[in-house]
Amino acid sequence: MKKGRVSVIIPTKNSAVFLENCLRSVRAQTHKDIEIILVDGNSTDNTKVIAKQYSAHVYTYTPKVPRGYFDAPYRRNYGAKKANGEFIYIIDADMELTPKVIKNCVDLCKKGADAVIVSEDSFGEGIWARAKNLERRCYWGDETIEAPRFVKASVWKRLGGLDTSLGGGGDDWDLAVALHEEGFVTQWSTEILRHNEGALTLRKLFRKRYMYGRDSLLYL
Repeated sequence: MKKGRVSVIIPTKNSAVFLENCLRSVRAQTHKDIEIILVDGNSTDNTKVIAKQYSAHVYTYTPKVPRGYFDAPYRRNYGAKKANGEFIYIIDADMELTPKVIKNCVDLCKKGADAVIVSEDSFGEGIWARAKNLERRCYWGDETIEAPRFVKASVWKRLGGLDTSLGGGGDDWDLAVALHEEGFVTQWSTEILRHNEGALTLRKLFRKRYMYGRDSLLYL
């Protein structure tokens, strides 16, 4: 483990449409000691090509889960095992970081935080993207909804990473509960990240909410 290094872990699957903006934002961080670990699910577009242009470490990993089920927690845990940073930061390919996000998270950890919540803003095309923007802003500061994605690597290992049995959405909430129960300190970043919703449609929203709703019983 290299002190001061941040391991940014990104699960991908045909993510080329968003990935370059994501990686560009990571490389533009004011905190410079960053390794990018991309865990790909056999993309058929140029996801891996883009990743290598930004000096990411690219791994292919396809966990055996039923078709239509959420496999990102498996790939996030896999990426964390490959990381050698003092800190782990889990993001998605459709996220874009403001320039001081990682520095702010590192500074908070140096002052006593074990994990950091970075609130999300969103943008995209159409009325549903604007509605999603309003929804996300209603979550800011709500610890029952927002969950930490930036964690000290030592804490991550002690907790055993994400619970892969919880399906979509429950894995990060479960991490937040585990941090609290073990007495670790979670704080909020003063920076935000931006979530690119793209051309969001009502059908896409329903499909995602159906998955989360189906898996919520696992979390409960």
